[in-house]
Amino acid sequence: MANRISDIFASHFTSPASRLNLCLFAGVASLGTLILLRSTSGSLESDRPEIIPSPAQTILPCLSGEEKRALPYPPDALRGARDVDSPYGSVRLYEFGPEQGEKVLLIHGISTPSIALAGLAHQLVERGYRVMLFDLFGRGFSSGPDPSTHRYDSALYASEILLCIQSSPIPWTSFTLIGYSLGGAIAADFASYFPNLIKGLVLVAPGGLIRTKHITWKSKLLYSTGGLIPEFLIQRLVARRLWTGPETTRTIEPEPDGQASPLNDDEPKGGLRSRAVYITSHLGLLRDNPNSTASTVVDWQLLHHQGFVPAFISSIRYAPIHNQHHRWRIVAQNIEKGVGELKEVWLVLGDADPIIIAEELIEDAREVLGEKKLRVRIVKGAGHEVAIDRADEIVEVVDQALKEQA
Repeated sequence: MANRISDIFASHFTSPASRLNLCLFAGVASLGTLILLRSTSGSLESDRPEIIPSPAQTILPCLSGEEKRALPYPPDALRGARDVDSPYGSVRLYEFGPEQGEKVLLIHGISTPSIALAGLAHQLVERGYRVMLFDLFGRGFSSGPDPSTHRYDSALYASEILLCIQSSPIPWTSFTLIGYSLGGAIAADFASYFPNLIKGLVLVAPGGLIRTKHITWKSKLLYSTGGLIPEFLIQRLVARRLWTGPETTRTIEPEPDGQASPLNDDEPKGGLRSRAVYITSHLGLLRDNPNSTASTVVDWQLLHHQGFVPAFISSIRYAPIHNQHHRWRIVAQNIEKGVGELKEVWLVLGDADPIIIAEELIEDAREVLGEKKLRVRIVKGAGHEVAIDRADEIVEVVDQALKEQA
């Protein structure tokens, strides 16, 4: 398998668009490439800086303007781009829309950066909203702390959100928070700690209450922190599972238990155990950029973002994905006590989602939030990619949520 991966990468590097990849070899090799090609055993831990740079520092300086525009994720992908410096690294952020509009902050999932929600952001702005979206640490054009010194946990992600909103030229003291997949888990967690900032909370196919019964022993072993598997080998295995190459259909939230394959009726569903192939792998993420799909963007991060795989692994280990009932109960308690403006929590779920099982999440969310504090929108025919290809449904939810808040 390692030889096959090497052959795929070798073919990729000799393609007509090879200049970008030659730039990689000429100066700054990405960790994503190294962990796929490196045949020697031995840890990379001592080679990594405390702050892992993003492609903005390692790759973009080598490219012409035309080459930058041809990337799956070009640096000018969305309006209002800025980079926010912090002790944890630099954060790429986009903020645009009417300054007087209702403010909406969007948080993306575990593997695709903020441009996965570009369609949703554009639709919100067209409705008059002011939007902000950013690349989580270790994704897209955000650098990030080395996971060996900083866990990708609730504290780190809450700090990133606060860094982003304080960087705005206008006050973000009351806003609607939309979180997708991992971003949904982060959004619910953040709302439990900072209720006075949250006016609306929309969780789209969110983590947080994923039942641990869906985690197989293979995933537990792969993402364990007990040192049973050397870290360099874990990184290599995870990268190999995430990578499929430009001609292969892939998942947007890849399955860490094995190679992705179509889900059949007999296959267990839920959480990390699912092995679904999502149709959005071939759908465009950016307007007027046919090269930008979930598949190409994830593969691009593997090739050119040194921190992507370490951030992915640390997020699986430490982010608030499972067993967050206590934090969600605090959200309910704050609503009950009138702390902040939030009055109800919205769930937007695809009825065909093999990752977040709608029936399970609704049952568990009702238990911790209560019937009166929970609103649910089931999107017929949608899978886990609901935030990408059914953005219009989410915009309707935001409209309704804010209308009922008034």
